[in-house]
Amino acid sequence: MIRGILTVARKEGIHIVRDPRSLILIFFLPLIMMLLYGYAINMDIKHVKIGVLDHDGSWASRQVIREFEGTDFFRIHRYYPSRDKFRQGLESGEIKGVLVFPAEFTESAGRGKSPEMQVVIDGSDANTGKIVQAGISAILSGVELGDNPAAGSFTMAPRVWYNPDMEGVNFVVPGLVAIFLMMIATILTSITIAREKETGTMIQLQLSPASASQIIIGKVIPYIALAFVVGFVMLVFALLYYRVPFHGSPGLLALLSIAYLLASLSIGLFASTLANTQQVAMAAGLLGTMLPSILLSGFIFPIRSMPLVLQWISTIIPAKYFLIILRGIMLKGNTITYLWMPLLFLIIFTLVVMTISTLRFRRQFGRG
Repeated sequence: MIRGILTVARKEGIHIVRDPRSLILIFFLPLIMMLLYGYAINMDIKHVKIGVLDHDGSWASRQVIREFEGTDFFRIHRYYPSRDKFRQGLESGEIKGVLVFPAEFTESAGRGKSPEMQVVIDGSDANTGKIVQAGISAILSGVELGDNPAAGSFTMAPRVWYNPDMEGVNFVVPGLVAIFLMMIATILTSITIAREKETGTMIQLQLSPASASQIIIGKVIPYIALAFVVGFVMLVFALLYYRVPFHGSPGLLALLSIAYLLASLSIGLFASTLANTQQVAMAAGLLGTMLPSILLSGFIFPIRSMPLVLQWISTIIPAKYFLIILRGIMLKGNTITYLWMPLLFLIIFTLVVMTISTLRFRRQFGRG
């Protein structure tokens, strides 16, 4: 049995080595895409343009404005003379919010009261509007006017765990590794059986003493090794170029990555058994992995905010569970105690899909 598997694996390895252009593409395409998407998919909101309408024009309003000027989150874009003028700024999208100081702002602060001011926010983009509102509230809550603490709002001291600087790249890049690793693994295996059909060499496999299970396992082994190396290169690139933190165990991540690779490869094999040409097999593999992995894995959109039906569908997306593993190990330093459930899913998923692929292969070619 081992001899039959190794024979098939050797045959696949020769196919890989004899196609250096594809090897170069396999290694460099994910790195180029990570470089582009790592900057393009940026969830950080910085330098939000806001306006100021200051009817007070005193030390108190200027002190509040200085608090906003001292952050990277906001940028005072323009001082407006009237409501009509800042309305035009909001309508044109030139600014996302306006700080409006009433004429009695300083007077309220001098009496030891918490002064009131108006904040106008562009809510046309609901998500950005909520973030801007939260940012303004956070800054105002820490402002103290003069020596009288009663003249300011209460002070908060928030702490952010796991990603203290709230850098979006630390959230996005692990997701990119998971998505691109699945894409590469699926492409690699989706063309294996389809290539045998298209080139007419399947008859050679039928005449060989290897069983259907041995052929499937033998075809998977070289691609596991190749995809593992590609994943390692992507991870090193993420650590060195984007400086994504890594707090967990490299050995544990390597072990759990194999489970994810097997799940991804099994999808490619299944697509390969469905198609008769390499192009169709590749298209089927990508269609069944890329869009679901991007949209339903929690990579960009929170799963809890999705409709219930999509939440159910997301439970069978392998990338969802590998994202938990990647972010847990890299950002939180999680151990297997917290990651055994996503690992168990990946194992079950692989066994089910690999079994279906093997049965289809047997039925198509009459091998036991």
